[in-house]
Amino acid sequence: MLQPQILIFPMFVGLLWTTNVSYVYAKEVKICDDDVEYPPYTYYERINNKVSKKIIGITNDTLTVVFEALNLNYHIDHIPWKRCLFEVAKFNKRKRYEMFSTGSYTLERAEKYYVTSPFSEIYPAVFYSNAHFTADINVDNIEILQKFDSVCGVLGYFYKEYGLTRESDFIRVPTIIAGFKMLESNRCQIMPLAIQVGYGLKLIEKHNVPETIRAARIKVIKSETLHFFISKKSPRAFELYTKINHELLRLKYEGVLDEIHAKYETLYTQ
Repeated sequence: MLQPQILIFPMFVGLLWTTNVSYVYAKEVKICDDDVEYPPYTYYERINNKVSKKIIGITNDTLTVVFEALNLNYHIDHIPWKRCLFEVAKFNKRKRYEMFSTGSYTLERAEKYYVTSPFSEIYPAVFYSNAHFTADINVDNIEILQKFDSVCGVLGYFYKEYGLTRESDFIRVPTIIAGFKMLESNRCQIMPLAIQVGYGLKLIEKHNVPETIRAARIKVIKSETLHFFISKKSPRAFELYTKINHELLRLKYEGVLDEIHAKYETLYTQ
């Protein structure tokens, strides 16, 4: 009479284990990102100078190779940034998005989300027009930036890491492209901006970026890293975190991430 009970118990445990594995490893991962284009990381593909509905970029390519290696399906939506962060933080109640992508590390975010290893670095720089500077700008220290008479700054952007904190330091412009136009017309001398972001605009605004615009990297300012973020409210949060981390480290070691970055660098430096 005891033998049937011994057989039933393992079958029951096996059923529970199979169900759990099915949820943790097979359920599609829903991801969100900003709905504002951020080339070369996320932007809509242009076909014959027309905007398509297909999102491409470094972030998309990285997610593709990571999830293919994990044999997991994912779906990404581009929604307003603040809403995206809120949805991921409240995943246990909202049940919409478990992850968000293309974000920089902060201590506040690390409390709410598991933060993966970086998949990219953004290098601080200043942009200028070589039509008005006969020699390349060299920034050995950030104090040099305070000696320029006019600095363009994008509305809503902060430049604390550049040592520029007073609003009176800036001529505010609505967009990066508007700032480039100001540099070209000598209405401001420099504009602080990450190299990849400034040059990446050529991928979506090729005909609007002046040919005279150049960038000087500021090596005394620490580069900013970009990561994927996983909601701590997800029941499989730590599983996703460790597996995605493992793949990012492997892809970095094997040079795959460098190849992805080089692909887009080639496009915007042509």
